[in-house]
Amino acid sequence: MNSETLLQAILDELKAARAAHTAVPLGFGSPPKPRFVYANRQYGNCLWYFWNNAKNEHEPIEQTALTGWIEKLEIETKDFRGRTEAKVNLTLRADRLYVIQAGFETIFARGLMHTLAKLPPEAFRQPIMIAVEPGETDQVLFCRIYNPITAKSVFAPYPEDTDWTTTAQRAVSKIQKANEAAA
Repeated sequence: MNSETLLQAILDELKAARAAHTAVPLGFGSPPKPRFVYANRQYGNCLWYFWNNAKNEHEPIEQTALTGWIEKLEIETKDFRGRTEAKVNLTLRADRLYVIQAGFETIFARGLMHTLAKLPPEAFRQPIMIAVEPGETDQVLFCRIYNPITAKSVFAPYPEDTDWTTTAQRAVSKIQKANEAAA
C-alpha cells in the first residue's frame, strides 16, 4: 500500500468516525441548543459551571476537562452588570453542544486563544480536550489543551506583548478552515 492510499484510508476513517459521532440520537433527550459553560473562579466550589436561569444560581461542574470536536471560536461583546465586555466563546460538540465562555481579558481565555492559534489545522480534525487548572491565587484560572488520544498537553506560553486581536483571528481562521475541509 503506497503512502497516498494509506493517508486516504486514514482520512476516510476519520470522516466516518466524525459522521458516526454526529448521528441523530433517538428517544428522549435535550433540545439541540448549546449549553453554556462558564470558566472562572467566581465560586469557591468549582472552576467552571453551568448557569441555571430558573433558579438564578450556578450549577458546579465537578469534572475539570471537556473533550469534543471544536466547531467554532467567536469573540462577542455582552452587556454585563452595566458594562460592555468582550467574551470568548468556544463551541464544542460532545454528547451535546457546549459553549465555553470566558472574559476576553482573562488568563484562561488568553491561554485558550493562544494555544488554539498555535495548533496546526489538522489538530482540529480530531477531538480536543479543554481543561481548567487553578492558579496559586483565587483569581487565576489556566486553560490547558490536551490531545485526548496521546494524553499530552499542548504547551504554548505567550509573550507579554501578544496582540490578542490578531491571535484570536488566527485561531478563528484555523478552526473555520479545518471544519470546511472536514465537511
